[in-house]
Amino acid sequence: MAEVDLDRLAAGYRHRPPSRASLERARLAGEGLHSGSAILDVGGGPGHHAGVWRDLGHRPVVLDPAREMIRPAVERGITVVRGVSQALPFRDKAFDLAWFHLSLHYGDWPLAVDEAVRVTKRGGRVEIWTLAPDHHATSMLARWFPSVTAVDAARFPESSTVEAYLRKATDEVDRTTVIEHKAPTAGEWVAAVEAGFVSTLQFVDAHELRTGIAAFSAANRDPTVEVAYELRLDHIVATAR
Repeated sequence: MAEVDLDRLAAGYRHRPPSRASLERARLAGEGLHSGSAILDVGGGPGHHAGVWRDLGHRPVVLDPAREMIRPAVERGITVVRGVSQALPFRDKAFDLAWFHLSLHYGDWPLAVDEAVRVTKRGGRVEIWTLAPDHHATSMLARWFPSVTAVDAARFPESSTVEAYLRKATDEVDRTTVIEHKAPTAGEWVAAVEAGFVSTLQFVDAHELRTGIAAFSAANRDPTVEVAYELRLDHIVATAR
């Protein structure tokens, strides 16, 4: 599968502001740490979660390879390092929390997990948020763009496999499923899709995109009406040795 154009994705992020639920997930993670903790947001892009942690008195670092993706974080004065999750440019045991929020599926995930465990302090946490396996076939995108189911199933690792992998390298692992409710207007959703607000859309061909958008628009003629859907997320938490 081709690589994602992250600069193109960054432009689409204008239509993907952080949800309240997402910011709350970051807040809860930060409140479970001692003041001044070092936090690594792997693939943290614009730095929304890092901003939450900074406000809590922590020392967040955003790790992301794309210049355009990290521009908002740089403009907010958040510490940013350009790099990839498979080769973290940090010393061993440097962070109290290594955080992946819908970013583990970019590249070789076992190597990314190995690196996250390496840079996490003993007793610190590796936290991973990823799409649950049963989300792919029932997602809002899959309803209108049928190829999305197979694309996401191939890109996102099975949560149970990630959990089992972490059990070999950490002391304690827990996995739960969380449902996040979304309700953009029909017009907002079409604009977001057209802008490519999620990386999966880069793997959907132009004809399928046009056909899906036309079908959605025909079914939702009022662009101001809300369209409700769910994100099914798996949350995997591991304690480092």
